[in-house]
Amino acid sequence: MKKGVNAVIINNQNRVLVLKRSPQAGSFPNLWNFPGGKVENNETLQDAVIRETKEEANLEVKPENNYFSIYYYPDGREKNAKIAVYAFKVKLISGIIRLDEEHNEFKWISRNSWTNLDYTKSCKATLKELFK
Repeated sequence: MKKGVNAVIINNQNRVLVLKRSPQAGSFPNLWNFPGGKVENNETLQDAVIRETKEEANLEVKPENNYFSIYYYPDGREKNAKIAVYAFKVKLISGIIRLDEEHNEFKWISRNSWTNLDYTKSCKATLKELFK
């Protein structure tokens, strides 16, 4: 099974960073998601979170030791899974947001405003877990 990661960055105002995938993005165009992506061979989940967040948003982060949520594609059930996406809460260390070519917008969302956007399945499931 392939693995992916999502970086859940929470700022001082208790808002969460999400990125909008551009219309030209290879997967999930025009949907909102966390910084993240595929785990490469011989890479830990934590290292993938650090690398993907730097590549996609130009931010240095430090993930918590363990993930707090897993979403299994295509339908959320482990028995049908082709990809498992692990969500980590991360601490923002440094950087100013600069998006890569796969993204065209970012927002800081709150518990009260998050339902107004269209998300990838893994992002929506993780936000439900985070804001329950």
